[in-house]
Amino acid sequence: MTQPRGIVPTQLAIGLGVIAISAVLAFGAYRFPPEMGFVILGAHVYPFAVAAFLGAVGLLLSYQAITGGFRELADHTDGTAGVVPDGKAGAAWVTAGLLGVALLINFIGFVLAAALLFACSARGFGSRRPVRDLAIGMALTLPIYWLFNAGLGVSLPPLVNAWI
Repeated sequence: MTQPRGIVPTQLAIGLGVIAISAVLAFGAYRFPPEMGFVILGAHVYPFAVAAFLGAVGLLLSYQAITGGFRELADHTDGTAGVVPDGKAGAAWVTAGLLGVALLINFIGFVLAAALLFACSARGFGSRRPVRDLAIGMALTLPIYWLFNAGLGVSLPPLVNAWI
């Protein structure tokens, strides 16, 4: 039977850092102008939502750090704790996705470019199902597109370009 561990200071610092980022985001959202214009939601709503989410994650991370450390980390005693298999290939896939979005967003539209980024990122993290990843990317991107256009009134590149 193993002894329960105490506070893990580096992990607690990570949790408190996430809480600090949350507080900075919330303060920035608070400073947004209150005028609504022709949009449904004010400009402060989404930053407040992100700040609240980060604050909750930071609290959970801090709680785990205080009560023995992050639960999902494996104990590596063989020196492989910092080794990520296929780390360079994964980074290359994510980088290719980011470059693809930057180069293609005006040609294929916001939704398809963001879905391509999602699929490349999923491949970088080990997925071997590109069609499924593209479908998931589109399913995640469409509500974001509609929320930004209808909810905030932010003009994004077209949903898909006319030539498609």
